[in-house]
Amino acid sequence: MKIRGYVVLSSMFLIGSATAADVWSKKSVAGPDLLPADTAFQLVSAQRDGDNVKLDWVIAPGYYLYRKRLSFEPVQPAQAHIGAPQLPKGENVHDEHFGDTEIYRETLQAKLPLTKGAPAVQQLRVRYQGCADAGVCYPPVTRVIDVAAAPR
Repeated sequence: MKIRGYVVLSSMFLIGSATAADVWSKKSVAGPDLLPADTAFQLVSAQRDGDNVKLDWVIAPGYYLYRKRLSFEPVQPAQAHIGAPQLPKGENVHDEHFGDTEIYRETLQAKLPLTKGAPAVQQLRVRYQGCADAGVCYPPVTRVIDVAAAPR
């Protein structure tokens, strides 16, 4: 009787894990040729530029980022503030998970307005999520990044 309960519990765990994994994967089996998230969606710079912080991504061919899945939050100093991100117009698509949405391919530059009078942002928490055209979505990525001062 104890063994049967263990088998049922183990089976329930495996079924639950497979269901959760399907939320992030449009296909049940991911191909071995998929790039790691940091390669598919390269956040190549974060730099203060006047009254903004500019973040630049290079997105690998065959991959895209979701506009709705981008978020930015100051980490250091704690008193730093940023305004709503200024993002370019993306490509409109219908996605099976997110419905009608915008995506970015190839490159993305986000501008974050700095709040006047607040300390300059030195570190940001950046969250993003994207997919491969092959039908596989990546889990959301969170990075804490340093913000460089503009070159003189």
